[in-house]
Amino acid sequence: MKKYIRDSKMRSQLKGAAMSIEPVLSIGKNSITPEFIEAVRENITKNELIKINILKNCDDDPNAIAHTLAGRSQSEVVQVIGRKIVLYKPNPDFKKRKYETSKAETKDGKPSKGFKSKNHNVEIAGAKKKASRSGMSLRFVEEADEDFDNDTEE
Repeated sequence: MKKYIRDSKMRSQLKGAAMSIEPVLSIGKNSITPEFIEAVRENITKNELIKINILKNCDDDPNAIAHTLAGRSQSEVVQVIGRKIVLYKPNPDFKKRKYETSKAETKDGKPSKGFKSKNHNVEIAGAKKKASRSGMSLRFVEEADEDFDNDTEE
């Protein structure tokens, strides 16, 4: 099984995000069926992080169900608390990911907290200077920049 959660900080971030979401699926007395697994795959592709509720009439062990679902949906178990399961699988389209930071957003290999650092503008200027020395040009775009288009500068 592929590991999507890099470290305990990322797992902690995912657990915090899972607290505010509602369960999207429920497992009943039929336990895991092929249709249910297909529903898990669809939801996890769309949302990245999903919470699943196990009803009281399901006799199976929640931990066993969680690991079975994770294996069959190619996702990873974030946590199992009581009768709630949280699964995570990053979106294949890197630009649409919600919970994972890119290596470009990290400093010294450590993930950032999602906020701009105090030296944000200095770091950008340094990256542009380094790129221009190597004959490249860089264009930085903030997430809130709605006027950005994908035309390349020549």
